[in-house]
Amino acid sequence: METKIDETSEYQDIEFNPDQHAIWRTLFQRQLPEVEKYACSDFHQGFKTLQLPEDHIPTIAHLNAQITPHTPWKTVRTDVRYTDAVPWYNHFARREFLITNYLRSRDELDFTPEPDMFHDIFGHLPYMTLPHYTALQDMFAPAFLRANDEQRVNIKRLAWYSTEFGLIREDGELKIFGTGLISSYGEMEHVLAGKTPIKSFTIKNVIEIPKTIFNYNPVLFEFDSIDALKTELKSYFDSI
Repeated sequence: METKIDETSEYQDIEFNPDQHAIWRTLFQRQLPEVEKYACSDFHQGFKTLQLPEDHIPTIAHLNAQITPHTPWKTVRTDVRYTDAVPWYNHFARREFLITNYLRSRDELDFTPEPDMFHDIFGHLPYMTLPHYTALQDMFAPAFLRANDEQRVNIKRLAWYSTEFGLIREDGELKIFGTGLISSYGEMEHVLAGKTPIKSFTIKNVIEIPKTIFNYNPVLFEFDSIDALKTELKSYFDSI
């Protein structure tokens, strides 16, 4: 059993079986060459800081030891496979990033409709070591928690098509920014093959498009920088 770091279950490290560690290793080894070629520079910076192990699922103790010296965020575990928006954003308001204990099966290596722990850890957590990125994440929870039902739907779409599936321009070249793409071998290849239409990230463009859970996204959105993304989001969040 791995070391416990808190008395409550969500802060405890748990034991995974050898097959789960083997799936993690397979996912890591397949995805790393792709992100080395196509992910944005911020992801590379955070990935280096996070120091993820290739051969086994990392512990909460390891993750928080790499994250909390750099930003006010920490990770907590959950048995929930797909957390509803309200509890999710309540955790976000406390700067707690939820990691599901669920890991995809071998027949879902290319794509899984449910966010699993590989997506949560490999996709999201490198960014959570970066103060300018966590400042972006800090924008969402306050806006969501004071929003009405219609505005909450819009905020979920804005998060989906930015932090989960956004694309960013770096020196004129399109790079992967969103964590859903970074952790999905299949959809990343689909997008980079030019099979997904790409539009500018604007509030008007994005809130018209529902989230796509069980298939590849029908359209994705690009922005020029995190600062440009923050400015666009602020224009909507300030109106709530």
